[in-house]
Amino acid sequence: MPAYDRADTVGATVTALRTVPDVLDVIVVDDGSSDRTAAAAAAAGARVIELARNRGKGAAIAAGVAASGAPDAYLLIDADLGRTAALAGELLQPVALGTADMTIAALDSPPGGGGFGFVKGFAERVLRAETGLTLAEPLSGQRALRGPLLRSMELADGFGLDIGLTLDVVSRGASISEIEVGFSHRPSGRDLSGFAHRARIGRHVYRAAASRIGGPKTIYLLIASLVSRALSSRRPASRKRGRDVHAALRRLRSWRPSWPQWRLGLLQRLRSRLKSRRRRTSS
Repeated sequence: MPAYDRADTVGATVTALRTVPDVLDVIVVDDGSSDRTAAAAAAAGARVIELARNRGKGAAIAAGVAASGAPDAYLLIDADLGRTAALAGELLQPVALGTADMTIAALDSPPGGGGFGFVKGFAERVLRAETGLTLAEPLSGQRALRGPLLRSMELADGFGLDIGLTLDVVSRGASISEIEVGFSHRPSGRDLSGFAHRARIGRHVYRAAASRIGGPKTIYLLIASLVSRALSSRRPASRKRGRDVHAALRRLRSWRPSWPQWRLGLLQRLRSRLKSRRRRTSS
C-alpha cells in the first residue's frame, strides 16, 4: 500500500485489509509523508517501510515488492479506501484460484468528484489501440496480480504505474479481468490542487505509455483523445441545436393553410369581381 500524507485514512484501510482471510501481510510504504502516516499504519498492525523522500507511486510499490519476499499474489491497494478495503478479497480470489493473472477493480466515483475525464479517456484510447481492451477504469489503483508476474516486471514511475502494468501484463500474454468491487475513495476535487494533481497523473501516464509503445504513436493517441473529448463536450449543445431545428421544421411543416378553403376563397373573390363587371357592362 503506497501512502503519502494519509494519516487520516491509512489506519482504517490497514485494519480492514487485515480482516481479509487471504491477506497474510500488509506492507505500507510511507512515501516521504510529512504527517503521521507511518505511525498510524504501524499502530493498525502494518509492516511499514519509510522512504526518505517522496518518490512517487511506482517507486513506493517497487520498494514494497522488494521487501515482500516471494508471495503467491499481491494486492495493490490505495491508502484512502478505509473500511471498504475489507472487500479486497473479491479482487484477490480470481488470482488465487488461477482464473486471472491480474484483476482490476472498477469502482464508481462519487457524484460531483473527479475531473473532466481527459486523462482517463487518453488511457482508455491507449489500451484499446494497443491491447484491444476496453476497461471501465483503466487507471484504477486497486489490483491483484500473481506474485511471479509482478516481480518479473519493471514498474513505471509515479502514477504511470497502473497503465504500465496493464500494457506489460498484456505484452506477456497474461490474462486480465476487471471486477466491480464496492470500494470507495476520496477523489480529488475540481479546484486548483485537484487539476494540478490530475495534470501530474496525465504526465506520468503519457511517459509510461510512450516508453512502451513509442513516442509518435503516443502523441497521435493523445491528440486523437483530446480532439474526441473536445468534440464530445460540444455534442450536447449541438444536439440541442439539432433538436431545435427539427422542432422548427416540424412546426413549419405542420403550419399549412387549409388549401380547399384558400381556393374556395379565391374562387369566391373571382366570382364577385366577375359579377361586378357584368353589372357594370349591363348597365
